[in-house]
Amino acid sequence: MHKNVGIWLDAEKAYVISVNGGNHHIVKIESNVESRVRYEGETKSYSRRGGAFFNPSKKRTKRKKHQLNQFMDDLTSKLAGADNLLIFGPAETKNELKKVLLKRKDKPSIKLETADKMTQNQMVARVRDHFR
Repeated sequence: MHKNVGIWLDAEKAYVISVNGGNHHIVKIESNVESRVRYEGETKSYSRRGGAFFNPSKKRTKRKKHQLNQFMDDLTSKLAGADNLLIFGPAETKNELKKVLLKRKDKPSIKLETADKMTQNQMVARVRDHFR
């Protein structure tokens, strides 16, 4: 049996939509990727710890990358066994997900599309239309 799955995602959340005939199932996954971390005593480009100043951008970038990797792991675990994937959404996150999925042994067929914010009904309709 082929499994057709659509994923609408941005950096904050993903909706995994499985369609099978007239039925569909939606799972929402939160990313926990922080868009802006502020450290106490931080100014525009430097943070202050005691009497020392440092630029926190490396720490912030590393933290965000770790959070994004965790989000990708959560997503790919939900996509095990999917044969055909439609990945759509407004952000570049869909490209990151495609890269991760193409490293797997059971590479699914993947189609990427750009899409704005959508209601859940619009997402389901888009996935159904794609796999029709």
